[in-house]
Amino acid sequence: MPLGWLALVAVFVLTAPALFVLGPLAGLLLVARPVSRRAALWFGATAAWSAWWVAQPGGLGTRFVAAFGLALSGAAMVSLGLFPARPFRQAWVALALATAVTAGWCLVFGIGWGHLTSAAASALGDAFRAQADAITALGGSAGDETAAALRQMAGQARAVVAYLPAALAISALAGLALAWRGQQWIAPAPLGGPPRPFAAFTFSDQAVWAVVLPVAALVIPGTGAVPGLRVGAANVLAVAVACYAVRGLAVLRAGAGAGRVPAASIALFAALVLFMFPFVASGLTVMGLADTWLDFRRRLAAPTTGGFDR
Repeated sequence: MPLGWLALVAVFVLTAPALFVLGPLAGLLLVARPVSRRAALWFGATAAWSAWWVAQPGGLGTRFVAAFGLALSGAAMVSLGLFPARPFRQAWVALALATAVTAGWCLVFGIGWGHLTSAAASALGDAFRAQADAITALGGSAGDETAAALRQMAGQARAVVAYLPAALAISALAGLALAWRGQQWIAPAPLGGPPRPFAAFTFSDQAVWAVVLPVAALVIPGTGAVPGLRVGAANVLAVAVACYAVRGLAVLRAGAGAGRVPAASIALFAALVLFMFPFVASGLTVMGLADTWLDFRRRLAAPTTGGFDR
């Protein structure tokens, strides 16, 4: 089992609902038939942990995430299990199916979007205030400033929750990608062909409209008069930006693999990611968008003949 995959799963579990990766992984291993001891152990562990997570008591927000995670796991078995040729496209199909099932669940139980946002804003605000109280208890002037910033963020929780759909979509797509790659390494007869390297990651160039149209909705005067249009456009734009940032990172990885990017530059980039993440993410997004027209990886793979064909 590659350590890189385990490290990515650990980071995912710390930053997003673990059910979004372990549930789909259990489902995909079941479809792939966990006949080996290793696959059976992984299936048993991920299925048991997912069931334990869903059974935990909680408020409306927790139940909503559990419902969405279960729907995502089932949708992964349907879309990625039956149509394994294009994992990225089928991940979007799984996301659409899970969204539709969860919307039906909300409709059956009479849960409106206002109820969800209120519950999420309350939970997020409580989490920020709890962190602020813990930091204040430690003491120190730097801690007081951090605690004050967290309390300020708690007061803005409702504005942050407006981006809940984008956060769920990005987390779901990342969890599905990790689950797909995990079953490739765990299952004795994995679904689909051999996994493509990350440096080859791409998607349809028509996806650029997922950037153009939301930007137009945000900047054209008068669109704010349409209820929910700007919030919806901002969520779509956030998901599109995340996808193009990953595409830009794949271009950078391809350049490093081709020997065009020095190792020192890669180390510097890793340091910049830690300390200047918003700027680095913006640069990766621009690179991913530019790849739509410039196709950097094809240029990197083009042989050099010194100006003459021999």
